[in-house]
Amino acid sequence: MNPFGLLPMARALGWALLHSLWQGALVGLLAAGFLRAARHWPPSSRYRLAAASLAIIVLAFAATFVWLLPHGEQALPAEGLLLVPVLGPVPLAGKWSSFCAAAAAWVPWLTLAWGVGLCLRLFKVAGGVAWLYGPCLNGAGPVPEDWQGRFERLRQRSGIRRAVRFARSAHVDSLLALGWLRPVILVPAGAFLAMPADSLEALIIHELAHIRRGDYLANLVQTLAESILFYHPAVWWLSGRIRQEREHCCDDAAVQACGDPILYASALLGLEELRTQPMLIPDLAVAASGGRLMSRIQRLLQPPLHPSRGTTFSAAALVPALLLAAAIGGTILSARSGLEAKPIPQEAAKTASSDPLGGDATIEIITKAPETPQPAGKAAARAPKPVDMEFSRIRILNQPPAPPYPLEAKAAHIQGTVEVVITIDEEGQVSSAEAISGPEELHPCAVDYAKAWTFKPAKLKGKPVPARFKLTMPFRLR
Repeated sequence: MNPFGLLPMARALGWALLHSLWQGALVGLLAAGFLRAARHWPPSSRYRLAAASLAIIVLAFAATFVWLLPHGEQALPAEGLLLVPVLGPVPLAGKWSSFCAAAAAWVPWLTLAWGVGLCLRLFKVAGGVAWLYGPCLNGAGPVPEDWQGRFERLRQRSGIRRAVRFARSAHVDSLLALGWLRPVILVPAGAFLAMPADSLEALIIHELAHIRRGDYLANLVQTLAESILFYHPAVWWLSGRIRQEREHCCDDAAVQACGDPILYASALLGLEELRTQPMLIPDLAVAASGGRLMSRIQRLLQPPLHPSRGTTFSAAALVPALLLAAAIGGTILSARSGLEAKPIPQEAAKTASSDPLGGDATIEIITKAPETPQPAGKAAARAPKPVDMEFSRIRILNQPPAPPYPLEAKAAHIQGTVEVVITIDEEGQVSSAEAISGPEELHPCAVDYAKAWTFKPAKLKGKPVPARFKLTMPFRLR
């Protein structure tokens, strides 16, 4: 027995992980198309679009998980089988339910594997935090006095009113901005001697732009999203685009402040030359050397001609975001598709039969009975052929109470609708019952339940005759 079979939360999380595969793929494809169309627009608009797409993937995953939680559904009473009035053809979920049954055994183990991967990912993030706030920050020293004065002037010019610590560190090879409540900018110790003052000032403005935009906090949330959905390629692609557009936004701020894109591009190249052995910068830090350096420099030296309609696009970017959000609705529905029968309005149910059944079930008439193998030999010749009759001509003597929900199907969270063809003899007794559709795991229960019904003899021209009709039974966990 699977030890995780009794953990509904593990099953819900496992199915949410599986659903996130198609959710993320769908959102990623849509985001790629919109970002492609927006390639000539300001980076701030592309940044918001990519960030919204990543947020939608995470929210869809969370919403699916919450939706799939039991919410008391697993504690079923004895009458776990629910029969509701049904009119017309009932959508079947046999394939989906069969897949659910096949996957029920390994979905919890998928959850376990995801938990191990999440722990490893969080361990890596924690190691990066320990390195940033350990050797890098604790080992940082003061900068030269003249540079401290320059930094304060740049901070005020950047529109940042709160205090920002400015320090140098021998443990970093690029300018870093970290912290949200008490932000810090770290500069490589050799940068003050190896780089021209105006180039270093341009790089400092870049880091101040990160602080003004609140990129450290955004990067923290982004890192958590990456950790939760570490297995999804679309998440990593979107996350890379977010970081790329974030650097482009700060590059534009630095160029606007210094007024010379060539100077700023030279500063980026000069900073790269100082990195004799590039360090692996943790994801939580935002660095001047972040992103793809050559593409950033090429973009600065050969800027695309994009219209000055950034505000228009910012509003228009909400349209794809809404479309992507609509995918969440499909996600929520598909998370339950095939697992719950659709209730039918009572007004419509009244037309199903002139003989009320207390709202528990209705017998649906088939105009042509399904082909069934006939007995061979003399017995077949003597056996009268059942007649397809209108239900209004059949009377129910006894409708038994709903049976308990099948335990194996309940454990596998299998639901769906089963259609049973019932044949009664001249005395009104059920002579045969055959399940013709629906989840196979529910067939035995449906057939046994159908055989427990009793009817008055069906009559044709005043004589009792065998009759055949169809009983539709939606199985639903509540």
